[in-house]
Amino acid sequence: MTRHSFSLNQLKHGEEPVRIGFFLAPDYPLMTFSAALDSLRQGNRLIKRKAFEWVLISVDGKEARSSSGLAFPVDYAMAQAPKCDILFICAGVNYTESYDPTLFSWLRRVYSEGCVLGGVSTAVFYLARAGLLEGRRCAIHWESLPSFRSEFPNCLATDDIFAVDGRIITSSGGTVTLDMMLYLIAAIEGRELAEQISDQFNHPRMRRQDDAQRMAPEDRFGIRNAKLGFVIRRMESSLSEPIEISELAESVKVSPRQLERLFRANLKKSPSQFYIDLRMARAKELLIHTDLSVADIAGVCGYESPSHFSRFYRQHFRESPISTRRS
Repeated sequence: MTRHSFSLNQLKHGEEPVRIGFFLAPDYPLMTFSAALDSLRQGNRLIKRKAFEWVLISVDGKEARSSSGLAFPVDYAMAQAPKCDILFICAGVNYTESYDPTLFSWLRRVYSEGCVLGGVSTAVFYLARAGLLEGRRCAIHWESLPSFRSEFPNCLATDDIFAVDGRIITSSGGTVTLDMMLYLIAAIEGRELAEQISDQFNHPRMRRQDDAQRMAPEDRFGIRNAKLGFVIRRMESSLSEPIEISELAESVKVSPRQLERLFRANLKKSPSQFYIDLRMARAKELLIHTDLSVADIAGVCGYESPSHFSRFYRQHFRESPISTRRS
């Protein structure tokens, strides 16, 4: 099975079930795991045969505890796990605590044996650390996207909801995992079954890979002005290289003064202040959820120097970046 010739329908073994492994890292998100597992259960029920079987795996074979505190017994330790057709790695915000050369080596071996590897949410960091994403498209949660791109510049990270590149499948997590599973089930057992599963879950539309991860600005900020929504999208996609307000105004055919009025009428802030708020919010996310240095975060958020960034950050949050990270 090569990267270019592989097709997911090759996983179908006649009447034999497709075996899917779930590697559960500590503090894995329960929603993503449940969405993946229950879609397989529902598929078996609707098709009236065991089209899919699954095994649960942890590093040492001990129970796996989710980020919500619920723990599940697993079937195998990593070293004793049986060969799977697909292996999903489920990881959450504390993914760095599970960094282990033995895990990365195991992922490389599993992949070399022909397994399809899937990474859910921050599990994409494991695949990248294992050296399996060089030059490949991969999807990752928007919150972790800047830090991932900084750490792995040779991986083609995207803000698509999920991505498929040969035998590597990655999901940005959350409810998107259901859409990814429906895609897989459609490829293996046919679209009709995937649509039936979607209906059973009251999931009105099977989203495409390139659908947006986040709610539209109109919904997040409670606005109904299309020009304002377009400008906010441009701001959010250019935090590392901020666009001049005059250019943003020109992009929606209004003057800077008109854009100022739009922002103040709808958001009670100037465009410049709103832009700064977005950059500061991203900086705080990166300080809390990544190991990036303050200097790297300054660059990701569009500041010329760490000192310039730190001054703005202190003014905004009334504490230093280091204090935020420590707390």
